[in-house]
Amino acid sequence: MTQMVRERRISDRAFTGHYVAAVLCGIGLAVGASLFFPIAVPVGVLPVAGVFAYSRLVRAGNSYRLFPDRLEIEAGIFTRKIENIELFRVRDVGLRQGLLGRLGNFGDVYIHSTDSSTPDLHVRAIDDPRGFYQELRDCVTQSRAQGRTVIMETGETTPEL
Repeated sequence: MTQMVRERRISDRAFTGHYVAAVLCGIGLAVGASLFFPIAVPVGVLPVAGVFAYSRLVRAGNSYRLFPDRLEIEAGIFTRKIENIELFRVRDVGLRQGLLGRLGNFGDVYIHSTDSSTPDLHVRAIDDPRGFYQELRDCVTQSRAQGRTVIMETGETTPEL
C-alpha cells in the first residue's frame, strides 16, 4: 500500500455563514418566544445547536485522501461511498475561492479526469486549498511520469488547402 500524502476534511470555517444565519435566527426565535412565553427564551439556542450538529456530521462524513498515485474520496455517515481517481487520468485541476474563502483560507478544488465513473470531481470547502491544489498537481505530474502517460487532445482538424 502506498503512503498517504495528505488528508483533508471540509473546513470548519466553511460553515461561518451557516453559524451567522443560525445565530440571527436564534435571536429572532428567542425574542419571538419571549413575547408569548417568557420562560421559552432558551429555545433560541436550537438553531445554533442544529447547525453545529450538522457541521460536525458533514465534516465527519467526508474526507479526501491524496496518495502519490490516486485521490480517494470517502463520503457518508450511515452509508459509506468511496471513490478513487487514478492521478494519471487527471486532465485538469482548478481552484476556486470566494471572498470569505480567501479571508478564511478555505476553498474548492475542481478535478476533471478521463475516469468513467467520476469524470468531474469537486473537493469542497477544504482548508488551505492552494496547498492541496499544488500537491495534487505535483502528484499528477509524478504519476504521469512514472506511468509514462501522455494525454492526447482531440479536436477538429482543419483541412489543408
